[in-house]
Amino acid sequence: MVENEAMRGRLIEYVQDVHALEGNVGLMLDSIILTTSDEELREMFRVHREESRRQQERLRVRLEALRGLGLASLGKDVSAIASAQAKGIFDVFRSDKPVQNARDAFVTEHLEIASYEILERMAVRAGDEETARVARENRAEEQAMAGRIAENWDRFVDLALMEGGRRA
Repeated sequence: MVENEAMRGRLIEYVQDVHALEGNVGLMLDSIILTTSDEELREMFRVHREESRRQQERLRVRLEALRGLGLASLGKDVSAIASAQAKGIFDVFRSDKPVQNARDAFVTEHLEIASYEILERMAVRAGDEETARVARENRAEEQAMAGRIAENWDRFVDLALMEGGRRA
C-alpha cells in the first residue's frame, strides 16, 4: 500500500481517470455493437466489451483498496457516461459507420494503452505493485484489441462500400 499521502492521492486520481475512461469506452462499444452489421466484427466488439467490464472492475477494486471511491470518482464516471451517450446518439446517424466505428475504436484503444502505460508508471513510483499489475494486464488486452481492429481494416472499408451501395 502507498504510504506517502500525496503520492496516494495522485495515484487515486489516475485510477479514477482510467476507471471513468473504461466506463466511457463501454458505452462507445455498446454503440459500435448496435451499429455494426457484420456478425463476426460485432462479436469481436462484444468480446472486448466484456473485457472492458472486467478491466473496469479490476480498477474499481484498486480504487477500493486505495480508499479512492467517493464523490470525485463518481463525478468522473458520470461525466464520462454523459459524453459517451452524446457521442452514441450522434454515431447512429453518421455515414460510413463501419469505417468510422473502426477508426474511433482504434484511436480509443490507443488512448487506453497510453493511459495504462502512465498508470503503471505512477503505480510503480508509488510502490503499488498490484495497481501496476492491473495496468499491465489491462494494457495487454487493449493492445490485443488494437491489433484485431488493425487486422480488419480492409473488411471495414469493404463493409462501408457495400453499405453505400458500392461494391468493394
